[in-house]
Amino acid sequence: MDTRLKWAIILVPLAAVLYNILNIGEYVFSIAEKYGLWDSTVLKNVPGNVPFQCQLQPYTIEILSIDAFIVYINNFLSDAEIDYLLEWSGNRFNTALTLNEDGKLVPDPNTATLAVTLLRSDVVSECLTKRMKSFLGNVQHIDTEPIRIVKYKGGDKIPLHTDWVPQTRNKTWNPAMPHRPNNRLGSIFAYLEDDCDGGETYFPNVQGVSEDADGEKFSTTESGFGLLVKPRRGNAVFWNNLHSNGSGDSRTAHAGMPVRRGTKIGINIWSHYFFDAPMIG
Repeated sequence: MDTRLKWAIILVPLAAVLYNILNIGEYVFSIAEKYGLWDSTVLKNVPGNVPFQCQLQPYTIEILSIDAFIVYINNFLSDAEIDYLLEWSGNRFNTALTLNEDGKLVPDPNTATLAVTLLRSDVVSECLTKRMKSFLGNVQHIDTEPIRIVKYKGGDKIPLHTDWVPQTRNKTWNPAMPHRPNNRLGSIFAYLEDDCDGGETYFPNVQGVSEDADGEKFSTTESGFGLLVKPRRGNAVFWNNLHSNGSGDSRTAHAGMPVRRGTKIGINIWSHYFFDAPMIG
């Protein structure tokens, strides 16, 4: 038999086997990525091919209200963090979920927007959680919920609601302490995408800012009462949900105004107050 024919008989089946192996590998990779079976930040660098490093972010703050306590944060997110979160969340958005008292994920009744939750092990998630805890300083910051990315398009809005719940929760997101009485203490909403009209975060029960305030970032309503915080890429708004005795502050009720044009994308970071530990100190 001709030598070339012998090699062809051997190599053609081998090439077919290798091709199938590569296809299977690509399929497994795509499934793992789709369902979050591993952390994509471990597999690749952030955009720009620069390995992500958690660094101190040089943000500044502006107090919008003392009682209830609401703070505007300039430059809370870096461009690298924003680009990574937008890329990571791109095709992962789905129905927004929340944890009920049975420890099950159910549709969030406060929003019909699209959302996706970052893995706790994600390096950017770890960095932003650390930043949130640092921001809280001497206020209890034992744990936070997994960071949620939310997306609003034309007409999307969120009805008036509070982040704290009337009845104490006994479930947590942390498998190391799944049962511990808690409520949401601090809330941060940070903006990733602001190419939109509308979409303000509206606090109707908070005294509006003065006429001299930066209208590009926040303003009062036409009636002069109520606070409007406008989407601005990289910036954020923080508010304290609870009174010092652990009860909910109804003045922190807020709504997401309709997005009239374009897209708004942001992240929710919530810290927990555990009732068996001091709120301060």
